[in-house]
Amino acid sequence: MALIQKDLVPGSGDQLLTLDTETNLEWLNLTVTANRSANEVLGGFGELTTTHGFRYATGADLGTLYAHAGITKGLSEPAFMPSPNDERNHTGIEVLLDLMNGKQYAAAPSSDTQSKITSHGINGGSPSWFVRFLSLNITKPMNSHTDVNPLLSLDHRAPYLGSYLVRDLSASSAATSAPGKPKKKPGAKKRAKAAKRR
Repeated sequence: MALIQKDLVPGSGDQLLTLDTETNLEWLNLTVTANRSANEVLGGFGELTTTHGFRYATGADLGTLYAHAGITKGLSEPAFMPSPNDERNHTGIEVLLDLMNGKQYAAAPSSDTQSKITSHGINGGSPSWFVRFLSLNITKPMNSHTDVNPLLSLDHRAPYLGSYLVRDLSASSAATSAPGKPKKKPGAKKRAKAAKRR
């Protein structure tokens, strides 16, 4: 696996990016867009799709990311069938949940049910949009899997729902300020000091 956590704002320690070194794609932490609809994100929230150069991930983008993490169930294998890849799949989901966050914990209400940690993210684009989720099954690791449902409305928002946004590594050098904050122009401090002396 070649997934590395990085800062969105260099040197800030925010750890809001996950770099896939095999594709040179940077993935934004799901918490940044939690409770924001796709229309809000596309409309300029945090300047993510403009200044920061992010776009909505396609199904192919996500499939590649998940495969690089070692996730197979719900992709190349049935979600609930025993597999020799069960342990690797469970670990891959756990790692990706830790890297991209957006986690929800659902405790088992009774001994007959299962405890899970899940995350949900919007992906896709015109004409089809989806909600892709990861489910880490604590009670039954062999049932850890990923699945996808259609997104019913581009205005849908929920506290547990973020957006899978991705950008090329080369785009990150052009966008280093925090989301929503304009980048400072080179030499701005020098010009300000010169203006004060006048």
